[in-house]
Formats: sequence, structure tokens, C-alpha cells
Amino acid sequence: MENNFFIYINLTEKNVDFQSYKYWFLLIDYYIKTANFIEFHVWNDEVETIEELSLKTNLEKIDLHPMKMVCFQGDINKNLINFISQESLNQNGDIKWFSLFLKCNGNCFFESSHWGSEINVENPDKNEIKMLKDMMPKNAVFNHFK
Repeated sequence: MENNFFIYINLTEKNVDFQSYKYWFLLIDYYIKTANFIEFHVWNDEVETIEELSLKTNLEKIDLHPMKMVCFQGDINKNLINFISQESLNQNGDIKWFSLFLKCNGNCFFESSHWGSEINVENPDKNEIKMLKDMMPKNAVFNHFK
């Protein structure tokens, strides 16, 4: 992690428009174009989400026993992109997946964790950092580690 840009959004803070997760969908739309591989991490007790990923994607399912999680991973295709853009929110309007990782040629360059409240981008340039800051909710906290 030579150049790591980390963003935290407090999803419980009042008077902040994060519930639409507009920022999250903008990020996914932007970064998924560069990715060729994806991973979802879901807690074992999120049975509905696990079943949905099993039924609606062709991703490989891997049990992460020590972490009490399930990982779904595989190549990105148009059907998966459509699934993410249309079915990422649960019945309560929250992001379904605890973590989502986008990779290109084995290198993870984008991570969304804690149901979209933590975003990590590897090696962003100055223009990308400005774009990230402009699209985040007002309460976003930014940390740039070099």
C-alpha cells in the first residue's frame, strides 16, 4: 500500500444524505469498468444475501470459516454488473454486502467495506482524489496514506 486513499462515512449520522447510497453507486460504476475480478464478503448469518448471490450469479462460493463469512468471487461480466447496479440494496435500503473488492489482474484497487461506510482506493491520482471528495456525503472523512 504505497498510496492508499481511505474514506469513512458515518451512516448513522442525522441530516446527512447517504441513504440513497448515490456515492456508492457512482463509485462502483466508475471503478468496475477497470476491474476484471470481484469478491463479495458476507456474514454467515446473512442467509438471504448468500442465497441470492448463489442463485443470481455464477460466482464461486468459498467458506471463510475462521471469519464466519462467505466469499463469492469470480470474473466480472455484464450480467454481474447489471445485478450490482440494480440489486445492491436490501429491503431496508442498505447495501447488502459487508465487503466488495474489485481487482484487476490479481491486484485489489477498490474496496467497499462495512456495508458501504468504508471505501479504500489504491493508488489514486490527484484528479481521482478530487473526484472522490466531490461525490462523497458531507460527513465523509478522508485519509490519504503515502
